[in-house]
Formats: sequence, C-alpha cells, structure tokens
Amino acid sequence: MIALKIYHKYILIAIVVGALFFVPLMSVSGAATKELTKSPFVKSEIKNIDYEEVSGTERVKNCTEVSIKILLANISKEIGSSKLIFYSELVGAEGHIMDKVLQSGSIYMLNHEAVGEEAVVSWSGEAPNVKRRGSFTLLNITQETTEGQYPVESIIRDVSSEMIEDALNVWYKAKKAIEEANETLTNASEKGLIVASATTKFELAREHLNNSLGHYNSGRQDAALEEAKRALIHAEAANNLTKGAETTSKIRNYGILAAVVVIIVVVLAVILMQRKRKRGIY
Repeated sequence: MIALKIYHKYILIAIVVGALFFVPLMSVSGAATKELTKSPFVKSEIKNIDYEEVSGTERVKNCTEVSIKILLANISKEIGSSKLIFYSELVGAEGHIMDKVLQSGSIYMLNHEAVGEEAVVSWSGEAPNVKRRGSFTLLNITQETTEGQYPVESIIRDVSSEMIEDALNVWYKAKKAIEEANETLTNASEKGLIVASATTKFELAREHLNNSLGHYNSGRQDAALEEAKRALIHAEAANNLTKGAETTSKIRNYGILAAVVVIIVVVLAVILMQRKRKRGIY
C-alpha cells in the first residue's frame, strides 16, 4: 500500500506541474482589456491571413512573415468620426489604411462622412522568435467613439516551432506511458508481485520527464526533446517489465495447478489399481 501511495503521488505531481506550464496563456491586447460589445458603427471581414504553419498544426511558425487584409464595411454615418486603435505583437508590425502608415499602438482618425462605406486595412510583420508555444495577438482593432470603446477585430494565434512541437508531443506521450506504468505497478503491488526492476525504470522515467519540463521552460527544446525520449523509453520498459512479471506469475500459477492436477490423477490411478487388485484376490 505504501508503494501505491508513492506512485499516485508521482503522477499527481506530474499532472499538476504539466498543467501549470503547458496551458497556453492568451495574450491580451492593450486596447481590448475587457469583454466589449462589437462595434455597431463598422463591420469587419477578414479577407486574407497568410503565414507559414508548423507542420501538422495550424500554429504560426516562429520567425516567419505574417500578412493580413481586413475589409472594414458598413461604416455608419450616424457618427461623424471615430478613432481606430491598432495593436499587434508581431515583430516590426506595420500596416496601412487609406494613405496612412500604421504601427502597433497607432491611432487612426476615421472620418465616417468622407471615407465612404468601405476601407481596407493591410497588416504585416514577423512572428515572434518564441522558445515556448504561446498565444499572440497578430492584430487587434478597437474603435473609440464618444459613446465608448468597441472591438472591431481581434486575430490571435498560437506561435510555435517544429522543435517545440516535437518536444511537446514526445513529452505528452511519455506522460501517458508513465501513467500507464503507474497503473500496472499499482496492480502488481496489490497482487504481491516483486517488481523492483520495473519500479526503478518508473522512477527514472519520472525523473527524465521532470528534466524535460525544466528544459522546455528554459527554452532548450533540443534538450527537452531528448529527455522526453528517455522518459518514454524508461516508462515503456517499466510497463513491459511489470506485465512480464504478471505473465510469469500466471505461468507459475498454471504450472502449480497443472502439477496438482497430475498428482490428483496419479493418486486416483493408484487407488483404482489397488481396488482392481483387491477384487482379483477376493
């Protein structure tokens, strides 16, 4: 029962730590700090978003070019003017509306009467050189009027890299394998099986998984990947050793059962032979 408690403690720690460090934090733009009602004075439509994706995902690949085109339509004539506030976490972000050059933090005075019913916003920049997966605001547009602030458009995407995703994928596989190993070890301990070798492999797997997490948080994804691979290897070994011990125990039990059956058969055969002899004498 002591071993059972230890295994559950290890898994609980791994789950809690993983949750703390691997749940992506949503970036909040400086212009949109609370939930607001969509602007009634202008409608936005994303016409185009171009960026290179991390293979096998929809995440933006770090250090690659991002370009966006947004159509502002149905510009209301109910108000004379408003401010459009632009915010972006792209590196070297730059945009255009009409003949105005924009940057993150720029404010554009929109003349509702002179602009017509539509205006196009183009925006581009480089995805951040992230060392860990994270969510970033590619572009946020907020409208400010005399009646208050209204969100116009907010484009948020995860930014990552091939190495980061590889490290995370193997880390989660190793974590799952450790959870499975913990379950098989717990069952084996309850049956009274000797699983010392499997326990050693399990502890090594847990140690390498924690090392991988530390490297990930330090931005050393190559080291995080290698440690995650080692954790996976040891976890699978722990699982196999435990299952092997269970199989050996079953074979031994079957062998004992077979031996008992043989003994019973032999005893019965002897009894029958003795009875036959007695009948022959009398």
